[in-house]
Amino acid sequence: MEKSVLIVDDDHSMAKTLTDILRVKGYNAFTAYSGAEALKIVSENNVGLIITDVRMPDMNGVELFRIVKESHLDIPTILMTAYAADDIIRDGIKEGIKTFLNKPLDIDFLLLFISATLNH
Repeated sequence: MEKSVLIVDDDHSMAKTLTDILRVKGYNAFTAYSGAEALKIVSENNVGLIITDVRMPDMNGVELFRIVKESHLDIPTILMTAYAADDIIRDGIKEGIKTFLNKPLDIDFLLLFISATLNH
């Protein structure tokens, strides 16, 4: 079964744009607009990578990573942020977050990272 990429961002246009780009590039991509919605998608699908915003209303990206890690096999997770030096990001990296990317995203780099992660 093909692994999917899950985009999680409360900014609907950002999440939809990333999902659309990934689908055009041939990836199976899901979109969630909250941590709770992301957890539902992860529980029902074969997600191979999570790309999540750091700051969201219901839970931050690191909290989402922790919950997923507790209840599933490790799913590589990338944090996206518009905030450069954030304590949340440092905590996430210490706990196993793959990397973090600053917004606006470098789409070419993101696509290379996704390919390397899903095809390891």
